[in-house]
Amino acid sequence: MGPDDTGDPTFDGRNIGRWLTGGTGTASVPPGAAHTPGGYHSFEHRWALADAFGFHARIGPARVAERTRELADRLKEGLAGIRGVRLVTPRAADLSAGVVCCEVPDVPPQRAVDRLRSAGVVASSTPYRPSYLRFGATIANSEQDVEAALRAVRTLV
Repeated sequence: MGPDDTGDPTFDGRNIGRWLTGGTGTASVPPGAAHTPGGYHSFEHRWALADAFGFHARIGPARVAERTRELADRLKEGLAGIRGVRLVTPRAADLSAGVVCCEVPDVPPQRAVDRLRSAGVVASSTPYRPSYLRFGATIANSEQDVEAALRAVRTLV
């Protein structure tokens, strides 16, 4: 059983961390954090769904997938070309999508996330063991975003 009554992890960092490590109890976690992302009803997310699905439908799923694959391929190629960086995500487009993970030698993933954030690049670390540095290539990104991420990763090695 996880940190909330259902055993499911929430988006609250305190809860998912406990869930991943098998911790029990929620004594130090406010009750709201165990129920929804951030501990509050996600009205803004729910209200945005119709517009988001409409936007996706207007663009067309094939175009969304093509653009995501294009940016992810560019990111994977760039990361694989940085000396010392180990690409974890398969390079083959049919084996991956918009999430791209890698390892930076001698830099723990969360430290890499923090350093990238200070350079204006949004990344995260995977919540698994082992943990990896994770990027998301989406239709909201541009080639310039990918190049900025690659430049920032180069400063980590």
